[in-house]
Amino acid sequence: MSEISITKKDVAWSYISKVLQIGSGLITLPLILHLLSPEEIGMNYVMLTISSVVAMLDFGFSPQFGKNFSYVNSGAQILLKEGIDKNHISSDINYHLLSVLIRTAQYVYKRLSLLSLFVMLIGGSLYIYHVTNGFCSVNNALPIWILYSVSIYFNIYFSYYTGLLTGCGMINEVSKSIILSRISYLLICVSFLLIGGGLASIVIANFISPFVQRYYCYKKYFTKEMKNKLDEEIQQDEIKKTFNTIWYNAKKMGINFLGIYAINKISLFILGFYLPLSTFGSYGLLLQLSTILIGIATTLFLTYNPKFSNYRINKETEKIKRLFSFTSLVFFFFMIAGSFAIIEIVPFLLNLIQAKTILPSKTICLLYLIVITLEYNHSMFAELIATSNEIPFVKANLISGFIIIILTTCSLQFTQLGLIGVILSEGIVELSYNNWKWPSRIFKEFNFSIKEFFFLGFSVMIEKVKELSKKSLCKRKEK
Repeated sequence: MSEISITKKDVAWSYISKVLQIGSGLITLPLILHLLSPEEIGMNYVMLTISSVVAMLDFGFSPQFGKNFSYVNSGAQILLKEGIDKNHISSDINYHLLSVLIRTAQYVYKRLSLLSLFVMLIGGSLYIYHVTNGFCSVNNALPIWILYSVSIYFNIYFSYYTGLLTGCGMINEVSKSIILSRISYLLICVSFLLIGGGLASIVIANFISPFVQRYYCYKKYFTKEMKNKLDEEIQQDEIKKTFNTIWYNAKKMGINFLGIYAINKISLFILGFYLPLSTFGSYGLLLQLSTILIGIATTLFLTYNPKFSNYRINKETEKIKRLFSFTSLVFFFFMIAGSFAIIEIVPFLLNLIQAKTILPSKTICLLYLIVITLEYNHSMFAELIATSNEIPFVKANLISGFIIIILTTCSLQFTQLGLIGVILSEGIVELSYNNWKWPSRIFKEFNFSIKEFFFLGFSVMIEKVKELSKKSLCKRKEK
């Protein structure tokens, strides 16, 4: 069987790229909060919210393509709608199957990007018109929105590159592409902000920087050697057959994403109808900081995600248990430390830079951070379930999302709870089922308890620390 190798350098580059992503955000955020008006900041978070709605048009294709790229690069000779055909695994990569999968991805994302652009320019424009009082409360609101819509179009059009590279273990290259992209974003955004570009500075940087990332990914993957291995002659019926295979679970994931969106993002969308842009911006700032925190906390798990699929194919259960326990423990460590920083340190820094937008109260911040910690914890367990090419959590997420929409709207319409009511709506619904259901399924499948789960995670972490200490000591002796 073909082995996908993820080295310590891959993990290191993943963290470097994540640090730079955060660094670029932390550098530009004080400038944004200091130089932009509360209305501009609010519109920025509104645009991010709309683009997150449009992202659902992906309808589950990204994880399905990424997972199937991992299967093919692990030696799979046949792709199934559900499960893994362990009788058709080879030590060699089937480059014809890989070629068909790539062509299918190109076929899908060409159409998805056009659909996304249409939705943003029609439906999104109406929403922006409403929250900006007819494009009047923010200077150049309409052209800014149009450019942002086009940038999202290109992002979606080339989005399969990430799954393509990670699926074959090219974690370094993906991380380096992100680093180059964030450097270009930082240079463009800061330069335009300092010369008074306003909200347009962010949008222009968002438009240009992804091209840097996609170009780097293309050059690294589609080398002359790879092009010679890939087949140019692909039959249309092969693309259709592969699409139907991918679509079988993609539609489930798409419906699942609708539920996840309702759980995580719908509150922000609904807030636009009830609260002013300044309040929208305050809550949006909390979401932005928590998103950065989640990005750090889940980096290790996402880096090793192709490895989980590889272990599934090779039936290496013990390795899955060790790696997943370790990555989960790292997630909790970062979430606890980061939550403390957001609640206790960030307000001081915002006051120091005289930011025009501040965080909500400490109570709201703490409550929200607890809710999303539990949310992303069970999401990692669900992602591990999905590596078996089974998607059992669609119905639960859809029902949860629907209930959250109702409770959120009722809370804003009929109570004075404000943001606390919005957060409680999500937290109570998730705690009633999803937060415990998917972890308990994994514990049952791999036959270990919560105590063993954390004990194993700590054991692996200690092993990693000892290993690093030995290497550091050896280097000192060599010197």
